[in-house]
Amino acid sequence: MMIGLVWIMGFYAAGIAIIHTLHWRWKRHGSHRITHYVLRTRNNGRDIEWYLRSLHLFSWIKGKSIEVTLADDGSTDETIAIAERLSKEHHLNIHTRVEDNWDEWMLKHEHEQIVIVQLNQADGLETAFKYM
Repeated sequence: MMIGLVWIMGFYAAGIAIIHTLHWRWKRHGSHRITHYVLRTRNNGRDIEWYLRSLHLFSWIKGKSIEVTLADDGSTDETIAIAERLSKEHHLNIHTRVEDNWDEWMLKHEHEQIVIVQLNQADGLETAFKYM
């Protein structure tokens, strides 16, 4: 009976070691990619909160890391203020900027999966979540 218990404990320890080794190799090789969402906005205050909360929820459910860049084209409403509030509330990485040179920005973020969503054009918004 004691030998059987030793065998069970040995297999249990070996299983733990294998799982930890595989997890360490998976983390080390960088198979965990960040999905970067670029939201092009202009006076989208009524939509931005829903969209950011949805991105946060879907990324949390799927266990994926996201980063959001809000590229605003001169909004006169509360679009940027709402995004900054949600950034603090949900601990999201939200950057607000206006970039003139998008080619340079794309080269800087070429290692990330990038999804560009134009919120002021509502066509196709329902398909943006399939890239998560």
